[in-house]
Amino acid sequence: MDAVLWLHPGPFPGAEGLGQILLLLRDTRVILPQSSCSSPLKKRPCIYFGVFVRATAPPYPALLDLPRTVNVSENALPGTSIAEFVLNCTHLNSNISVTLQSVTPPTTFFNPPAISPSDTMDKCYSIKITLSPSAALDAKQVNQYTLVLQAQCPTEKLVETQLFVQVMPEDAAPQCMGKFASADGDLMEVPENVAPLLPIYTVILQRPVSGLRFTIEDNNSPFSISSSGQVLASETGFSLRHHNQFRLQILVTDRRGRNCSGILKVQVLHVHQPRVNFTVPWQAVMVQENTGPMQRVTQVSASGDHVRYEIIAPAFHRLYTINPRTGEIHNTYNVDLGQFPEAAHTQLLVQAYDMLHPSDRATMTLNITVLKANVLAPRCSPNVFVAQLPETTPIGRTLMTLTCTDPDVGNSSLHYQVEGDQRSHYKFRMQGHQLQVNTTLDYDSESIAAAGFQYVATILVTDSRQPPQTTSVSVLVTVTPVNEYPPACPVHSTFSVREDAAFGYIIGFVNGTDWDYPFNSIIYSLVGDAGGSLPDFYIGPWSGTIHVLRPLDYERQATYQLIVQLQDAHNDVDPKFQLSVSCSITINVQDVDDQPPICQPMIKELSIYSTLAPSQPVTYLECSDYDRSTVLPLCYTIVGGNINERFHLRGNTLYHNRFSYDPDEIFDPLTFELLVEVLDSCSPPHHSTTATVIVHVIPWATTVPTTSTWLTTPRTEPLVITRTDYFWEPTPWFMVVLTTSSILLLAALGWLAWRLLCRSIPRKPAQLLLQDRSLPHTDSVNREKGALHDLSKEMDSSSILSLGQFDGRAQDPLTGREYLFNSSTGARRWT
Repeated sequence: MDAVLWLHPGPFPGAEGLGQILLLLRDTRVILPQSSCSSPLKKRPCIYFGVFVRATAPPYPALLDLPRTVNVSENALPGTSIAEFVLNCTHLNSNISVTLQSVTPPTTFFNPPAISPSDTMDKCYSIKITLSPSAALDAKQVNQYTLVLQAQCPTEKLVETQLFVQVMPEDAAPQCMGKFASADGDLMEVPENVAPLLPIYTVILQRPVSGLRFTIEDNNSPFSISSSGQVLASETGFSLRHHNQFRLQILVTDRRGRNCSGILKVQVLHVHQPRVNFTVPWQAVMVQENTGPMQRVTQVSASGDHVRYEIIAPAFHRLYTINPRTGEIHNTYNVDLGQFPEAAHTQLLVQAYDMLHPSDRATMTLNITVLKANVLAPRCSPNVFVAQLPETTPIGRTLMTLTCTDPDVGNSSLHYQVEGDQRSHYKFRMQGHQLQVNTTLDYDSESIAAAGFQYVATILVTDSRQPPQTTSVSVLVTVTPVNEYPPACPVHSTFSVREDAAFGYIIGFVNGTDWDYPFNSIIYSLVGDAGGSLPDFYIGPWSGTIHVLRPLDYERQATYQLIVQLQDAHNDVDPKFQLSVSCSITINVQDVDDQPPICQPMIKELSIYSTLAPSQPVTYLECSDYDRSTVLPLCYTIVGGNINERFHLRGNTLYHNRFSYDPDEIFDPLTFELLVEVLDSCSPPHHSTTATVIVHVIPWATTVPTTSTWLTTPRTEPLVITRTDYFWEPTPWFMVVLTTSSILLLAALGWLAWRLLCRSIPRKPAQLLLQDRSLPHTDSVNREKGALHDLSKEMDSSSILSLGQFDGRAQDPLTGREYLFNSSTGARRWT
């Protein structure tokens, strides 16, 4: 390879001169062409120099006039030429290539190089690089692009070079372009069902400028425009009742207020929406044979406007027809399976369509089954079911299994249903063909008791054919009682009774409860008190009434603890199966003021001197009341023996007044026998006792010194005591009437006594004062009353038994005397 230095003063020889030089230096590569000029194509005085290298290997193509850097305004329009240069090849050939290998940063703003033969130089091609239609240069975004170019001539090596494109910023006003900026404006068609706020149009400017503001002037349309210039569809959709075309005047303004405007016409197109649709995709119906022609089979229905119906399959059908307006399907002939066996199962394809828009259509499948005539009812075994069940039968238990068949069709489905009265309707259920218990079989109700504890129901068995045939199976279930619950003790277990309660007095009721039917059927018995002594009380076996059997004494025993046994009865089908419970009750005896006071001692004797000072007590009475309820002080009163009123009482203290033993005056006795009445209460009612106080008074004279004083004896006035006696002196006629009435009364009493003694028929025992509560078992009540009435029989007075051998106390209804009795041996004893 040879190298040649080339210097050329003066103006650049130009393409023609350079071509001559290249022809002289054939197969020579020009390397590093330099110049002091800004462009080798400008005719300016300068010195050009270069190194020509003659290649001995395959030559390289020459890129002539290719600048290193070019400047482009950011307002350059698409198609603007960026750079032009010459490609020189050793041989002319059409298979040359110049490609834009890459752009940094990547962009599509540049078109591929355009190649055309040079008009001025042989073996040379003109290469031109221009901006693409999408070019939108912006110096603020990118101010320089690096273009990598590759050139290759046939039989020559590949040459790669770079071109730097600098974008020069310019401040230009926005410019609207195209039809949008014309007087007629741009036209845009959108369907009426366009999505809300969907961009339908974008305003394009000759050069994109940042900071623009897009507005629609006098906007009465449903459209809006975004900040990027996109026109958006209506947010709420379109209504074509009033307008279907809109004219939008769009104004584009930059930051400096410079603007451009354009017109956009929007045509909203009507879109037909498919609306025809069947309510169900398929339908199956069953009809009976031999119902006659033109009978309604069914009706199909589809939603939509101007809907019409037709049968499209099978193509040739003669059995059924459809009303095109209503969708009702009728049979054209009398469907007889003997004549038309193929009519047993028919499948029709029904189409519904919009009469104005036939493309709007829908189809459905209709299956028609023709059934043979139903004549015979189902047959069931057994046809009557009778059972006896305990009331504790669990829910869901199977009572029987029905076997039913349809004589008309062997595979017909049967429907089972239980019916009955209000008591039996929900007691049973059908699980398939099995009869089961649905709810508890209540025995504990008055309604079922009125029905004899029987449930009566009917099972209806119906086939599924037309007309439906039904047969009935009678069900009779008798419920037996089960003793499930023991009696329950009463809530109230404390009673009170006065200690002066008479024989047979009702203290209260032991109200036990039993949830088994019949409710509260309980037998009461008194087990005894805690001490095991002779019972003082009696309880009615069916009523639970507690009676007083012996006299009570609060001072002897104030509280009784009794054990009452409650045993249910008539609650189970087995009468021997009984449940019992023991309940504890308490009877409190109420204290009654029934005891008189007692003094210790009852007769008190003492001696005092007559000179005892009146302020000094003579004696004290020590009396007390055994009744514990008495809290009031005792009242003491002198009722006798107080001669000349010489004594008086202050509470239980006895005081005396001055005695008189002067022979010339009143001479008091030497012994006083005072009768003192002691009351347990100062106000009635009260009880009293009388105590005797014997006071011996010993006269005692006091010695007085003799004086010379003369005493004048006053004259004693006589004491006059007046006593008035009251008596009654009746008139003579009253005495006659009184005597006659007394005689007649005595005669009547004698005759009545004679009639009572001479009466030979047995006497009916007197009714006891005890009254039992009403129970449904009258025989039990009679037994209870008989147990008490048997006490009225004549007792054996000669039987001498100890008190511990008697367990009852009663009163003879004839004589009124009380007696004790033994309920086991029948022995009696007068009290």
